[in-house]
Amino acid sequence: MKKNYIFTLLFTFYLTLGSFGQVILTENFSYSDGSLTSTTNWENVSGTEGDLLVSSGQVVVQHGIPSEDANITFTAVSGDIYVGFDFSVDDLGDVYSGSDNEYFAHIDFKAKIDIVPATNGGDYSVGIASTSSSAESVWATDLIFDQKYRAIIKFDQVIGIAQLWINPTVSADTSISGSEIGSNSLDSFDFRQSDSSENETVRMDDLMIGQTFEDVLVFEEATASLSKNEIKGFTTYPNPITNNMFTVATSSGLSKSVTIFNLLGKQVFKTNFSGEKKDLDVSEINSGVYVLKVTESGKTTTKKLVIR
Repeated sequence: MKKNYIFTLLFTFYLTLGSFGQVILTENFSYSDGSLTSTTNWENVSGTEGDLLVSSGQVVVQHGIPSEDANITFTAVSGDIYVGFDFSVDDLGDVYSGSDNEYFAHIDFKAKIDIVPATNGGDYSVGIASTSSSAESVWATDLIFDQKYRAIIKFDQVIGIAQLWINPTVSADTSISGSEIGSNSLDSFDFRQSDSSENETVRMDDLMIGQTFEDVLVFEEATASLSKNEIKGFTTYPNPITNNMFTVATSSGLSKSVTIFNLLGKQVFKTNFSGEKKDLDVSEINSGVYVLKVTESGKTTTKKLVIR
Protein backbone atom coordinates (compact mmCIF):
# COMPACT_ATOMS: atom_id res chain seq x y z
CA MET A 1 0.00 0.00 0.00
CA LYS A 2 2.80 2.43 0.89
CA LYS A 3 4.57 1.80 -2.44
CA ASN A 4 1.34 2.37 -4.34
CA TYR A 5 0.74 5.64 -2.50
CA ILE A 6 4.22 6.95 -3.26
CA PHE A 7 3.94 5.96 -6.92
CA THR A 8 0.54 7.64 -7.23
CA LEU A 9 1.82 10.82 -5.62
CA LEU A 10 4.86 11.04 -7.89
CA PHE A 11 2.85 10.17 -11.00
CA THR A 12 0.27 12.84 -10.18
CA PHE A 13 3.03 15.36 -9.54
CA TYR A 14 4.70 14.74 -12.90
CA LEU A 15 1.40 15.03 -14.74
CA THR A 16 0.24 18.19 -13.01
CA LEU A 17 3.50 20.12 -13.02
CA GLY A 18 3.83 20.68 -16.74
CA SER A 19 7.25 22.34 -16.52
CA PHE A 20 8.91 19.13 -15.35
CA GLY A 21 11.69 17.92 -17.62
CA GLN A 22 12.24 21.19 -19.47
CA VAL A 23 15.26 23.40 -20.01
CA ILE A 24 14.94 26.48 -17.81
CA LEU A 25 17.85 28.57 -19.10
CA THR A 26 20.71 28.45 -21.59
CA GLU A 27 23.71 30.78 -21.87
CA ASN A 28 26.62 30.55 -24.33
CA PHE A 29 28.30 33.84 -23.28
CA SER A 30 28.53 35.09 -26.87
CA TYR A 31 29.19 38.65 -25.76
CA SER A 32 31.91 41.12 -26.65
CA ASP A 33 35.01 40.89 -24.46
CA GLY A 34 34.60 42.90 -21.28
CA SER A 35 32.31 43.01 -18.26
CA LEU A 36 29.80 40.18 -17.92
CA THR A 37 27.39 42.37 -15.95
CA SER A 38 27.23 44.92 -18.75
CA THR A 39 24.95 42.40 -20.50
CA THR A 40 21.20 42.45 -19.89
CA ASN A 41 21.06 38.99 -18.28
CA TRP A 42 23.67 39.06 -15.51
CA GLU A 43 23.61 41.25 -12.40
CA ASN A 44 26.27 42.33 -9.94
CA VAL A 45 25.69 40.77 -6.50
CA SER A 46 28.73 42.10 -4.65
CA GLY A 47 32.28 43.35 -5.18
CA THR A 48 33.65 45.70 -7.82
CA GLU A 49 31.18 45.84 -10.67
CA GLY A 50 32.78 45.21 -14.03
CA ASP A 51 35.71 42.99 -13.04
CA LEU A 52 33.98 39.65 -13.75
CA LEU A 53 34.94 39.33 -17.39
CA VAL A 54 33.93 37.63 -20.61
CA SER A 55 36.82 36.72 -22.92
CA SER A 56 36.53 34.87 -26.25
CA GLY A 57 33.00 33.74 -25.42
CA GLN A 58 33.84 32.38 -21.97
CA VAL A 59 33.38 33.70 -18.44
CA VAL A 60 36.72 34.19 -16.71
CA VAL A 61 36.37 33.59 -12.96
CA GLN A 62 39.56 34.78 -11.29
CA HIS A 63 40.40 34.23 -7.66
CA GLY A 64 42.66 36.98 -6.36
CA ILE A 65 42.26 40.72 -6.98
CA PRO A 66 38.94 40.61 -8.91
CA SER A 67 36.07 40.70 -6.41
CA GLU A 68 32.81 40.79 -8.36
CA ASP A 69 30.16 38.14 -7.77
CA ALA A 70 27.32 38.00 -10.31
CA ASN A 71 24.21 35.95 -10.89
CA ILE A 72 21.42 35.21 -13.31
CA THR A 73 17.95 34.39 -11.97
CA PHE A 74 15.49 31.82 -13.23
CA THR A 75 11.93 30.82 -12.45
CA ALA A 76 11.81 28.57 -9.38
CA VAL A 77 10.52 25.04 -9.88
CA SER A 78 9.87 22.15 -7.52
CA GLY A 79 11.84 18.92 -7.34
CA ASP A 80 15.39 18.74 -8.73
CA ILE A 81 17.51 21.45 -10.33
CA TYR A 82 20.26 20.44 -12.77
CA VAL A 83 23.05 22.73 -13.97
CA GLY A 84 25.56 21.84 -16.68
CA PHE A 85 28.58 23.88 -17.83
CA ASP A 86 31.97 23.46 -19.48
CA PHE A 87 35.04 24.56 -17.54
CA SER A 88 38.83 24.54 -17.58
CA VAL A 89 41.54 25.79 -15.22
CA ASP A 90 44.50 27.81 -16.51
CA ASP A 91 47.93 26.23 -16.10
CA LEU A 92 49.49 27.34 -12.80
CA GLY A 93 52.95 26.07 -13.72
CA ASP A 94 52.76 23.48 -10.96
CA VAL A 95 50.06 21.30 -9.41
CA TYR A 96 47.33 23.01 -7.42
CA SER A 97 48.12 23.13 -3.68
CA GLY A 98 47.00 24.84 -0.49
CA SER A 99 44.02 24.56 1.81
CA ASP A 100 42.09 27.77 1.06
CA ASN A 101 39.95 26.33 -1.73
CA GLU A 102 37.31 28.94 -2.54
CA TYR A 103 34.19 27.95 -4.48
CA PHE A 104 33.85 29.61 -7.89
CA ALA A 105 30.21 28.87 -8.74
CA HIS A 106 27.02 27.93 -6.90
CA ILE A 107 23.26 27.63 -7.25
CA ASP A 108 21.71 30.31 -5.02
CA PHE A 109 24.39 29.74 -2.32
CA LYS A 110 23.81 25.98 -2.46
CA ALA A 111 25.59 23.29 -4.54
CA LYS A 112 28.98 25.04 -4.34
CA ILE A 113 31.83 23.79 -6.54
CA ASP A 114 35.49 24.54 -5.88
CA ILE A 115 38.99 23.70 -7.16
CA VAL A 116 40.95 21.50 -4.73
CA PRO A 117 44.39 19.81 -4.69
CA ALA A 118 44.97 16.69 -6.76
CA THR A 119 45.21 13.36 -4.96
CA ASN A 120 46.32 10.94 -7.69
CA GLY A 121 49.09 12.55 -9.72
CA GLY A 122 47.07 15.06 -11.77
CA ASP A 123 47.04 18.86 -11.65
CA TYR A 124 43.91 19.48 -9.58
CA SER A 125 40.50 18.13 -8.66
CA VAL A 126 37.07 19.57 -7.84
CA GLY A 127 34.83 19.35 -4.80
CA ILE A 128 31.13 19.80 -4.13
CA ALA A 129 29.26 21.03 -1.05
CA SER A 130 25.52 21.30 -0.49
CA THR A 131 25.93 24.50 1.51
CA SER A 132 29.37 24.56 3.20
CA SER A 133 32.05 26.95 1.95
CA SER A 134 34.51 24.05 1.58
CA ALA A 135 34.16 20.76 -0.28
CA GLU A 136 32.19 18.03 1.47
CA SER A 137 33.18 15.49 -1.19
CA VAL A 138 36.07 15.48 -3.71
CA TRP A 139 36.20 14.02 -7.23
CA ALA A 140 38.54 11.00 -7.05
CA THR A 141 39.96 11.25 -10.59
CA ASP A 142 42.39 14.15 -10.98
CA LEU A 143 41.95 16.71 -13.76
CA ILE A 144 44.47 18.43 -16.07
CA PHE A 145 45.12 22.15 -16.57
CA ASP A 146 43.83 23.76 -19.79
CA GLN A 147 41.63 20.75 -20.57
CA LYS A 148 37.89 21.29 -20.91
CA TYR A 149 35.45 19.24 -18.82
CA ARG A 150 31.67 19.27 -18.50
CA ALA A 151 30.33 19.44 -14.98
CA ILE A 152 26.76 18.41 -14.18
CA ILE A 153 25.42 19.51 -10.80
CA LYS A 154 22.13 18.36 -9.33
CA PHE A 155 20.44 19.87 -6.30
CA ASP A 156 17.57 17.96 -4.72
CA GLN A 157 15.39 20.74 -3.34
CA VAL A 158 13.27 18.38 -1.24
CA ILE A 159 16.04 16.96 0.96
CA GLY A 160 18.78 19.45 0.11
CA ILE A 161 21.66 17.43 -1.37
CA ALA A 162 24.11 18.54 -4.07
CA GLN A 163 25.49 15.96 -6.49
CA LEU A 164 28.33 16.34 -9.04
CA TRP A 165 29.35 14.47 -12.21
CA ILE A 166 32.38 15.21 -14.41
CA ASN A 167 32.15 14.31 -18.11
CA PRO A 168 29.29 11.84 -17.65
CA THR A 169 27.28 10.18 -20.39
CA VAL A 170 24.36 8.94 -18.26
CA SER A 171 23.13 9.72 -14.75
CA ALA A 172 24.21 6.25 -13.57
CA ASP A 173 27.87 7.23 -14.09
CA THR A 174 30.09 7.94 -11.08
CA SER A 175 29.11 10.99 -9.04
CA ILE A 176 29.89 12.53 -5.65
CA SER A 177 27.49 14.20 -3.20
CA GLY A 178 27.47 16.76 -0.42
CA SER A 179 25.62 16.57 2.87
CA GLU A 180 21.86 16.70 3.43
CA ILE A 181 20.70 20.16 4.52
CA GLY A 182 16.90 20.00 4.23
CA SER A 183 14.32 21.57 1.95
CA ASN A 184 15.34 24.59 -0.16
CA SER A 185 14.00 26.42 -3.21
CA LEU A 186 16.61 27.93 -5.55
CA ASP A 187 16.25 30.56 -8.26
CA SER A 188 19.70 31.81 -9.32
CA PHE A 189 23.04 30.65 -10.67
CA ASP A 190 26.08 32.56 -9.43
CA PHE A 191 29.75 33.12 -10.21
CA ARG A 192 32.09 33.98 -7.33
CA GLN A 193 35.54 35.59 -7.27
CA SER A 194 37.59 35.58 -4.06
CA ASP A 195 41.09 35.01 -2.69
CA SER A 196 42.28 31.40 -2.62
CA SER A 197 45.57 29.61 -1.99
CA GLU A 198 46.46 29.57 -5.70
CA ASN A 199 44.27 32.41 -6.99
CA GLU A 200 43.46 30.18 -9.95
CA THR A 201 41.57 31.20 -13.09
CA VAL A 202 38.55 29.14 -14.16
CA ARG A 203 37.06 29.57 -17.65
CA MET A 204 33.41 28.57 -18.08
CA ASP A 205 31.06 28.22 -21.04
CA ASP A 206 27.83 26.64 -22.34
CA LEU A 207 25.72 26.92 -19.20
CA MET A 208 22.38 25.12 -19.06
CA ILE A 209 19.82 24.87 -16.27
CA GLY A 210 17.04 22.30 -16.39
CA GLN A 211 14.94 19.80 -14.47
CA THR A 212 16.47 16.55 -15.68
CA PHE A 213 19.98 15.20 -16.20
CA GLU A 214 19.34 14.93 -19.94
CA ASP A 215 18.28 18.59 -20.12
CA VAL A 216 21.81 19.81 -19.38
CA LEU A 217 24.08 16.96 -20.52
CA VAL A 218 24.77 18.43 -23.98
CA PHE A 219 24.58 22.16 -24.61
CA GLU A 220 21.82 23.26 -26.96
CA GLU A 221 20.70 26.84 -27.38
CA ALA A 222 17.07 26.81 -26.28
CA THR A 223 16.32 30.35 -25.13
CA ALA A 224 14.42 31.35 -28.25
CA SER A 225 12.01 28.43 -28.08
CA LEU A 226 11.45 28.90 -24.37
CA SER A 227 10.52 32.55 -24.81
CA LYS A 228 7.57 31.50 -26.96
CA ASN A 229 6.09 29.69 -23.96
CA GLU A 230 6.21 32.67 -21.61
CA ILE A 231 2.92 34.28 -20.57
CA LYS A 232 3.00 37.87 -21.76
CA GLY A 233 2.93 40.40 -18.94
CA PHE A 234 2.87 37.77 -16.17
CA THR A 235 3.40 39.10 -12.66
CA THR A 236 2.45 38.19 -9.11
CA TYR A 237 2.61 40.36 -6.00
CA PRO A 238 3.33 40.68 -3.18
CA ASN A 239 5.94 37.96 -2.81
CA PRO A 240 6.51 37.12 0.02
CA ILE A 241 2.80 37.10 0.94
CA THR A 242 2.24 38.57 4.41
CA ASN A 243 -1.51 39.18 4.64
CA ASN A 244 -2.98 35.99 3.07
CA MET A 245 -3.75 37.76 -0.23
CA PHE A 246 -1.78 38.04 -3.45
CA THR A 247 -2.47 39.07 -7.05
CA VAL A 248 -1.87 37.20 -10.31
CA ALA A 249 -1.88 39.36 -13.44
CA THR A 250 -1.10 39.03 -17.17
CA SER A 251 -1.58 41.21 -20.23
CA SER A 252 -4.55 39.15 -21.43
CA GLY A 253 -8.11 38.66 -20.20
CA LEU A 254 -8.07 34.99 -21.23
CA SER A 255 -8.94 32.20 -18.78
CA LYS A 256 -6.16 31.26 -16.39
CA SER A 257 -5.44 28.24 -14.20
CA VAL A 258 -3.57 28.95 -10.95
CA THR A 259 -2.08 26.07 -8.96
CA ILE A 260 0.23 26.04 -5.93
CA PHE A 261 2.42 23.05 -5.00
CA ASN A 262 4.53 22.46 -1.91
CA LEU A 263 8.17 21.37 -2.35
CA LEU A 264 7.14 17.71 -2.22
CA GLY A 265 4.99 18.24 -5.30
CA LYS A 266 1.64 18.08 -3.48
CA GLN A 267 -1.05 20.42 -4.80
CA VAL A 268 -2.28 22.72 -2.01
CA PHE A 269 -4.30 25.28 -3.99
CA LYS A 270 -6.07 25.50 -7.35
CA THR A 271 -8.42 27.99 -8.94
CA ASN A 272 -9.39 29.37 -12.35
CA PHE A 273 -10.36 32.87 -13.39
CA SER A 274 -10.79 35.06 -16.44
CA GLY A 275 -9.59 38.64 -16.73
CA GLU A 276 -6.26 40.42 -16.62
CA LYS A 277 -5.80 40.03 -12.86
CA LYS A 278 -7.34 38.64 -9.71
CA ASP A 279 -6.69 38.83 -5.95
CA LEU A 280 -6.41 35.35 -4.43
CA ASP A 281 -6.85 34.25 -0.81
CA VAL A 282 -4.28 31.72 0.50
CA SER A 283 -5.21 31.92 4.17
CA GLU A 284 -5.77 28.13 4.23
CA ILE A 285 -2.13 27.43 3.28
CA ASN A 286 0.56 27.15 5.95
CA SER A 287 3.57 29.48 5.95
CA GLY A 288 6.45 28.22 3.82
CA VAL A 289 8.01 28.07 0.35
CA TYR A 290 5.83 26.89 -2.55
CA VAL A 291 5.80 26.71 -6.36
CA LEU A 292 3.17 28.76 -8.19
CA LYS A 293 2.08 27.47 -11.60
CA VAL A 294 -0.03 29.69 -13.90
CA THR A 295 -1.35 28.44 -17.26
CA GLU A 296 -2.97 30.65 -19.90
CA SER A 297 -3.83 29.65 -23.48
CA GLY A 298 -1.46 26.66 -23.41
CA LYS A 299 1.47 28.62 -21.98
CA THR A 300 2.75 27.94 -18.46
CA THR A 301 4.89 29.96 -16.06
CA THR A 302 6.19 28.74 -12.69
CA LYS A 303 7.55 30.89 -9.88
CA LYS A 304 8.76 30.46 -6.32
CA LEU A 305 6.12 31.72 -3.86
CA VAL A 306 6.79 32.51 -0.22
CA ILE A 307 3.90 32.66 2.29
CA ARG A 308 4.56 34.14 5.71
